[in-house]
Formats: sequence, C-alpha cells, structure tokens
Amino acid sequence: MEHGTERNRKRWEALTPEQKAAVERIRTKHQTPEYRAEEEVVREAVRLEFPPAHADAGLSALMEMLRAERERQGLSLSDITERSGIDKATLSKLETGKMANPTFQTIRTYAAALGKRARWVLEDAGVS
Repeated sequence: MEHGTERNRKRWEALTPEQKAAVERIRTKHQTPEYRAEEEVVREAVRLEFPPAHADAGLSALMEMLRAERERQGLSLSDITERSGIDKATLSKLETGKMANPTFQTIRTYAAALGKRARWVLEDAGVS
C-alpha cells in the first residue's frame, strides 16, 4: 500500500497543466491574510451557533463519584486502564467533564474496574 506523500505525488503528476494551475490558484488564495481572516469569522460563527457540549450536572456528579472512588481505592488512571481497557486520555476526559456524552457502556466498564456497578434511576423531573 502506498503512503500518503507518494500517492499525492502520483496524483499531482497525473494532473494536466491546467488542473495544476487551478490547484495552485486555490492554494495561493487560501494563504492570503484576507482569506484567513474570513475563515476565522466563519469558524467563530460556527462556535457561537454550536458551542462545545458539556456534561450535565447529573453526569458530572456521577463522574466525580467514580473519580473519588478511584482515589479512595488508591488507584491511578493507569490502574483503571489496565483493569478496564479504557485508555488514560479517555478516563481523564471522563473525570474532568471534557467528554460530554460518554456511552453508558463506558461508564459501566469504568465502574466495574472499581468493583462497582452503575445503574439507571428514574426520578420525577422536579427532583434534583
């Protein structure tokens, strides 16, 4: 299997002179300060319309309980990785709330690595 740079070189060589000129015009346009400024305006608009997701209070509390239990047992993230198969970066994101929508299976796996069981509880909406 070819590596990316070799494949790209072959694709470039297969282009006609007109196609190569068109690609170069696009590359040049994308490197201008005006284009980059316009691109940043669009990115900011997208960030405002679709802000990053954050874990809700209930999920944050559950993840805090898992972290506290891990620490109570004197376990490191590496220990949990060995027990659960969940990589350390993912565990860290879970514990810090940077993973806004983990699967229930991931939560169950983490809990099982602590010798615990995560369960669903259905409550009235007025209950915090």
